[in-house]
Amino acid sequence: MTVHAPKLLTPEEFASLIEVAITSPTPKIPAPHLAKLITLGYVTETAKGLVVTGDGLIRITESE
Repeated sequence: MTVHAPKLLTPEEFASLIEVAITSPTPKIPAPHLAKLITLGYVTETAKGLVVTGDGLIRITESE
């Protein structure tokens, strides 16, 4: 499935991505942020909880 959405995140959404990476599987982030991160393919839900995907990790490292 191809998602045609901008890859840009607000600073708050980016902080939520970091939060998932640090506190998986149960981060405390706003539902709209989670929905956008999943739609963009940066985060996925697994049986063990939320996990940052390879694309999400790349997005994090691009910002350093």
